[in-house]
Amino acid sequence: MQLACHTLIYPKEVVLFKIVSIGWFIGKIISFKVWISDRYFPVIPVFNFLQFSNQVHFIIFFISLLLIGGLFFYPLKRHLVLAVIVIEFASCLLDYMRWQPWEYQYLLTLIFFLFARNSKHFLSLVGLLIAVTYIFSGLHKFSGSFLYIFWDSIILKKIIHISDGLIKNPFVHYFGLIFPAIEIFIGVGILFFRNKKNCAILAILMHLFILLLFGPLGLNYNIIIVPWNLVMLGLVLILFYHEGFSNLTLLFFNNIRNISVLVVIVMMPILSFFGNWDDYLSFNLYSGNTKTLSICVDKIQKYPELEKRRSKLKNDIFCNGSYLIDTNTWALEELKVPVYPEERVFKIMKDRFNQKYPNIKNKFVYYNYPYQNKNINEVK
Repeated sequence: MQLACHTLIYPKEVVLFKIVSIGWFIGKIISFKVWISDRYFPVIPVFNFLQFSNQVHFIIFFISLLLIGGLFFYPLKRHLVLAVIVIEFASCLLDYMRWQPWEYQYLLTLIFFLFARNSKHFLSLVGLLIAVTYIFSGLHKFSGSFLYIFWDSIILKKIIHISDGLIKNPFVHYFGLIFPAIEIFIGVGILFFRNKKNCAILAILMHLFILLLFGPLGLNYNIIIVPWNLVMLGLVLILFYHEGFSNLTLLFFNNIRNISVLVVIVMMPILSFFGNWDDYLSFNLYSGNTKTLSICVDKIQKYPELEKRRSKLKNDIFCNGSYLIDTNTWALEELKVPVYPEERVFKIMKDRFNQKYPNIKNKFVYYNYPYQNKNINEVK
């Protein structure tokens, strides 16, 4: 690891661009169906008038791949970077499902490049973005939803096969908070600790654990996070494993550009804890406390694709005796990305679903942990 960093023949910002472009390109190939409209899952435009044919979506997707591929061969070309930003924003306006956390982070990275005064400033902004990602991701996980959904149900029960009785032990249950604590420690450490190497090693081990847990050798779930975690691992290695990244000090706040960045990646995400900013734009990752959308249906035999997505048993908790289509499961299987978890998106999706699949009696229900009546709401 140390030898590899010493033998790099490119400046750090060039290596950073190459890493991001590879991960971005692979991520878009894996999730290619989310970037086109020829699919079963409804397209959810940000504005209703942005409804175009599949040819338009495909052309934008193809141009996007060409431009992102160009970043690998011609990094730091400002006109190319600007073109990628423009085409990606245009594409994301056509479908909320494209506003995934990794897409947002990659876009911010390119915007910071155009925004920065020089390469050192650019690297410091990207380092800040990575640190903030860890901190907010950890803060969101300090919740009962993370412990119940991911720690108890997935890690302890599915992976380690611990008995239900032992899982209910308070020490075992709350020990899961070590994971968000590690994330926060990494983020704070790379911002303020003099020796960042240990934090970098800890971050690399964490990403390797995530890859092992959710990748093809583990649960093989939400496979789109594999290239993103590899990108994060690479960025941590080149930015923090060796000295060079400066600590955050009060001097950072003397620059209006830096303050603007802090507003976007720190102040706005803080608002998400009060429901005033989107979770995916606040680095709320695998916390279990985002909203989940389900569709309650009965007779859908004339749509075989929907029939395949429908639960085998009737659901009395959310659907009052009707069958349930879990939209996250549907999206992950067809598009390889989860549903953008905001109520306004659910409303648009309901309209688009009814246009795409007319004459189906349905009810759209969204809910969040804990699964009590007050947290179960119908999309109107």
